[in-house]
Amino acid sequence: MKIKVNRKYAKYLIFFIAVIIFFVYSGCVNTSRTTMESHKKGMEGVTEGEYVVPKRPVDRAYIGSAWSKQFGPVEDPTTSDIRTKKEKSLNKIQQDFAYNRGVALGGKTIAGPMGEVGLQGAAAQKAMLENVEIISAVSIADIPFEPNIPYITEALRLGNFRLRDDAGIKAGIGVSAGTQFGTGTAVAETKSQADRGTEGEGLVVAYKLHTIDMETYKKNDAGNIPLDLEKYIDFPQANLVAVARLQKIEPGTGKSLPRNLLWACPKANALSRDMVAAWIVELKSTDPKRKSLTIAFPAFPKIDDCHNFSGVIFSRINPLTDKIERQKINITVLDADLTDALQPKKWVARMSLTDESFNIRLVKPSEVEQ
Repeated sequence: MKIKVNRKYAKYLIFFIAVIIFFVYSGCVNTSRTTMESHKKGMEGVTEGEYVVPKRPVDRAYIGSAWSKQFGPVEDPTTSDIRTKKEKSLNKIQQDFAYNRGVALGGKTIAGPMGEVGLQGAAAQKAMLENVEIISAVSIADIPFEPNIPYITEALRLGNFRLRDDAGIKAGIGVSAGTQFGTGTAVAETKSQADRGTEGEGLVVAYKLHTIDMETYKKNDAGNIPLDLEKYIDFPQANLVAVARLQKIEPGTGKSLPRNLLWACPKANALSRDMVAAWIVELKSTDPKRKSLTIAFPAFPKIDDCHNFSGVIFSRINPLTDKIERQKINITVLDADLTDALQPKKWVARMSLTDESFNIRLVKPSEVEQ
């Protein structure tokens, strides 16, 4: 049996179906677009609230350095080097944030007879955005956190990015002539092509800061204990045994003291090859997972102002509590002297051991802004 359909009604039916499909599709697209835009805006807000922008661009990460409201990164020359890792950012929001900050720090876009200066083409912009790097500590437990001080834990860096000398900056960010996109370098144009100022590869545009959460901070001090020569001191709760002794070499043998000694001051370290005798404090751990440590004080030749050692000897992140756990030691040599035969004549020293545990929290930009 054949069903006859009026052609006129069939056309209207097809038209109405098409209209319904159009509105449904448009609604889905608009809803999706609105959702994505809201997500992007929300992510931008999160990024803005995480990173501190330096007052002037630099090319160093300063991971582990304290942060000053007035001076920015503050380095401590006595702090050990912190192992860092570099990762490529795959976050588009983070990439846009880094690039926009780079433009803001490097100069403004200009318009004139030469036209607007900026990134030339989508390919250049894509190459620039894909060159955003995240630099952080291999272990955040290595950062020497102290109460109430912000520390740099992460740096957002634009790789292949050159910034000219401030005095020569004229324009915004552009791509050098003849530069390939694979290794493309953005530059700030100068007043004169001959006057380019100083250049530095890479540009750190933002830092992430953390500090100790004082609500979680716990400290256990073992007190100031006399440190006698050849006498073992046991710290059972810290799984540590300490002993002090004199170590020397025979003059004229051409030998030197062991190279694995941790000298109490930089000057002693610099003169270590000429050192004939040293007071050493051995810290031996009863935990097989931890390494022993030997701290040295110059005995002969004697060096003034090299009688104190203070630092972190062990740190880790406890995966059960998410807390940083560490041990800090302080050794003070009050008086020490040798006989002409390089034998101990005087030795008065004290040692203290402190156990700490704490969580860290993110420092918001508003907390460090003046």
